[in-house]
Amino acid sequence: MPTNTLKAHNETFSIIYSTKLNSMKSNFTLSKKLFAFLIFSFLSISMSFAQTFPPANTSCTSKDLEVVAAQFSGGDLCNSCVTATPITRTLVLSINNTTGSTRTSFAFWGTLEIYSGTTGQLISSTVRTGCSGPVPPNSITSLNFGNVTYNCGDIVKISNIWEAWTTSNNNEICPLDPNNISPKCGKIPSITVNGGVNGEFVLTQSQCGSATGAIDLTPTGGTAPFTYLWTASDGGVIPNGQSTNQDLTGLLPGTYTVVIKDVNNCTITKTRTITATTPPVATFANTNNITVACGAVTTSSLSYTNSGTGACLISGSVTSTLSSQTPTGACGGTVTETWTFTDSFGRTITKSRTITVSPAALPTMTAPADITVACGALPAPSTISFSNGLSGGCLISGTSNPSTFSATPGACGGTVTETWTATDSCGRALASVSRTITVSPATLPTMTAPADITVACGALPAPSTISFSNGLSGGCLISGTSNPSTFSATPGACGGTVTETWTATDSCGRALASVSRTITVSPAALPTMTAPANITVACGALPAPSTISFSNGLSGGCLISGTSNPSTFSATPGACGGTVTETWTATDSCGRALASVSRTITVSPAALPTMTAPADITVTCGALPAPSTISFSNGLSGGCLISGTSNPSTFSATPGACGGTVTETWTATDSCGRALASVSRTITVSPAALPTMTAPADITVACGALPAPSTISFSNGLSGGCLISGTSNPSTFSATPGACGGTVTETWTATDSCGRALASVSRTI
Repeated sequence: MPTNTLKAHNETFSIIYSTKLNSMKSNFTLSKKLFAFLIFSFLSISMSFAQTFPPANTSCTSKDLEVVAAQFSGGDLCNSCVTATPITRTLVLSINNTTGSTRTSFAFWGTLEIYSGTTGQLISSTVRTGCSGPVPPNSITSLNFGNVTYNCGDIVKISNIWEAWTTSNNNEICPLDPNNISPKCGKIPSITVNGGVNGEFVLTQSQCGSATGAIDLTPTGGTAPFTYLWTASDGGVIPNGQSTNQDLTGLLPGTYTVVIKDVNNCTITKTRTITATTPPVATFANTNNITVACGAVTTSSLSYTNSGTGACLISGSVTSTLSSQTPTGACGGTVTETWTFTDSFGRTITKSRTITVSPAALPTMTAPADITVACGALPAPSTISFSNGLSGGCLISGTSNPSTFSATPGACGGTVTETWTATDSCGRALASVSRTITVSPATLPTMTAPADITVACGALPAPSTISFSNGLSGGCLISGTSNPSTFSATPGACGGTVTETWTATDSCGRALASVSRTITVSPAALPTMTAPANITVACGALPAPSTISFSNGLSGGCLISGTSNPSTFSATPGACGGTVTETWTATDSCGRALASVSRTITVSPAALPTMTAPADITVTCGALPAPSTISFSNGLSGGCLISGTSNPSTFSATPGACGGTVTETWTATDSCGRALASVSRTITVSPAALPTMTAPADITVACGALPAPSTISFSNGLSGGCLISGTSNPSTFSATPGACGGTVTETWTATDSCGRALASVSRTI
């Protein structure tokens, strides 16, 4: 941007155009001639500030006129004032007319923004419009657009500026109609109003208190070139070599004050504060719940970090604190482990986890050594101690339950397992322990044999038992019964002597001394026979003669046995069956006749005969056949054949003229008086012939003398049950002739008693 300077009366009138676009910093100074022109304009040009805001869709394509600078007038050369005090100045805009013609009026619309000179924050924003003129050709003209009140030291800007002007061919005056400004209009984003030396600041805050802050200073107003002098307080430090810089970098938190001086020795003092950003809150590393053995709970270290970098990094580790175990004691419980950290900003973070404390080791027991005792000397139940061998709070000890025995040994002795069980103070069952007790058997028992006897042959007594005992008492008594006795020989039919001997094994499995007696055996008894069980056989299936065995039921030498003579039968039954007695006789090996035995054989009648009915037939009305007979047979031969002729057949109905179906059935009784299964056939009887009618002869009648409807009779000409006859429906007429006469067909229809339609008949009248 060009800069022209002219000294007049040792004063310079300066209009600064300062727009922070694309990070550019620029200044504009008017010449003495332009200053004189401005004064003339202020005194001679009428102005109007009542402009409505232009519509949003206004099309602005011309760049002929443009606001190039803005300043406040009404003060001294430096626009001196006491910082932060309210002042009122006149807003002057410099318009550059790049055309070769004068424009009668120039208008603008914009937003007047006031920023605090202390904080740089926007404190007010109002719509500002204005219209003034004329604007001479090829020159920069300054126009007065009214007063603005603000605090000394504030930064004032006009943003979103719309500009409009009249054409070169008319004398249009203010205010301008916003609907008629296209395309003689334009836009600029913003312009800073020069109210004296000032500055705008962009601050970069210190990262977590480190030397990372920065101040970007842009001078506004005044006349370039500028000088700067920085001081710091409240912890701030001016980095070496930067106290006269326009901008500062590498700043610590604190207050930074700059004196800005322009070429006219106009100054302003500005202060800005660099603050430290707060780092993110740290978090603890992840940790999981754990389980430890009894007595193994200890504190641990856990790291924390906020994952920051440089001065914003917070990291480290802390040692945990432990709560009391709940519940307490060797049976285990839970402990809460907690880590706590408070950073330099007073922010506290906490992390906890649950430590499960396992119960102490299960106690163990040691059983006494195995022992051997006499019968009846099993020891009484006892207890033994247990311990898990630990110490302090993890020690678990106590006494077992009274011992139990796997059995109570009898006189035979044996082994007994004595077992100790226990439950510790945590309610856990301990592993049981045992010892083996060997109990010796009691004294061996003795037996005494019965006296000698004499018995008949075949009457040798059954093996018998005798008692034994060792004569002791209580659990050591051994008594019982011998094995069944055994015999030295088996005498024949002529008798003899036998030695009966008893042996025994006691309940302990020990063999006792055997004992015996002598038995004299008499000759054997006569044998007997047993007939087979009664049977039932089919006709013609009488069994052949047979033999049966006989025996006197004895064993060894007393046994007499053999086979009978062939059996004999009392009769031979016919086809109707009956009963037969089968008898057996025999003589034993001693020549003695045995008592005969018999059985009854029931012979069933021969199979029931069957009949076969003739095939179904169809007959005409009145032709039902006469009753008939059919033959029957059981298909056997010889004495089991049964055959004959049935009773005459019977009929289920007598069909009428309309026909129908009739069941013809045959029944019979065989020579044994048994009723045979009846058989039938179906006879279909056709309906009688369809009746016919005969119409009366044709007739001629006078006009109006048509006869009334009439009926005629019909018949099929048969007789008896096959006759079908009746009367037709009333006749119907094909037409009703008028006075001119004509022919009429009289027709008769009918349905017979079987529901069949007869052929209709007619006559001509």
